[in-house]
Amino acid sequence: MSKSMLSRLLVLIAMLLLVAVYYAPIWWVSLKAPNYPPESFPDGVRIHFHMNGVFNGCEKQSSKELQIDEALDCVHEMNTINHYVGMYPIASAAPVERALSPMLVTLLLWALLVFILPTPKWQISAMAVGALSISAWLLLALFNTAGVGLTSQGYRDGLMLAMEMDADEIKDWTLLYAILESYGDSLGAYFRNLAEIQPRVDLLAMTAKVVAFGLMGIMGLLAIGLWRWHRFFYWLLILVPMALPVFFILDYAGWLWWYGHTLNDMAAFSIKPFMPTVFGDGKVAQFSTHSYPHYGFGLMLLSSALLALAALLRRKDLCQQK
Repeated sequence: MSKSMLSRLLVLIAMLLLVAVYYAPIWWVSLKAPNYPPESFPDGVRIHFHMNGVFNGCEKQSSKELQIDEALDCVHEMNTINHYVGMYPIASAAPVERALSPMLVTLLLWALLVFILPTPKWQISAMAVGALSISAWLLLALFNTAGVGLTSQGYRDGLMLAMEMDADEIKDWTLLYAILESYGDSLGAYFRNLAEIQPRVDLLAMTAKVVAFGLMGIMGLLAIGLWRWHRFFYWLLILVPMALPVFFILDYAGWLWWYGHTLNDMAAFSIKPFMPTVFGDGKVAQFSTHSYPHYGFGLMLLSSALLALAALLRRKDLCQQK
């Protein structure tokens, strides 16, 4: 098998892994304390971070001493714990990233598909088609009635669970309205201070639009860049998806910092701003905290490793063609 064919095969495998990553838990966090006994909470109060939301990490427990019909809702439990020290609910985090995650992942996959196309002409044409298609999807989702239906089912499930609504109640929402409504609802879940909440919602509205139009601008730049400065932009097609683990950790750490440094004054207990544990074990008050990658992050790393190998093979193949 030639280096070119092997490189394309590795990229295709990496793309399949990225699709799997989207549906897999990427990181998990757990809180443990004496008042959460191992019989009911063997892994503590545990939650799982996905690309499109944060979901329950607690499993149904059954024993002679304990009979529970369904798994305990540890997302709600962690929100309850956190609000005592002024931390906002988990649904407050990464509202734009979670909502736009299908478009972002599709862009990464499309960029990799363009990378393995055989000629610059095909690459430029495919990138232009992809940029226009994803941009149309983004605009329809954000601003069109029932646009919320154009994002992922996982995002909608998390939205409905957090807001205690059903599918019929949100079916006519635009995605932008869903982002703002859920964000405002989460900020006011425990701390109903409209003078503080509304400016943050207004800022998020502007941020969501900047991110959306910025993303469209980036896609347009990729298409134009492949046409005018092909060599540089060609390698960006694989280098950016390769760096996905780094982007995830930076975004995750940034939102943890926001949680620990945006504490509401209405909390039952006052503590100093702090940085929650990104990786490893920590302690907050009587709780021990645990934060570690899940198997989805391993798949993400494997995808990046395959892309790195594919890039090296492709580079050697191009050098031999000169």
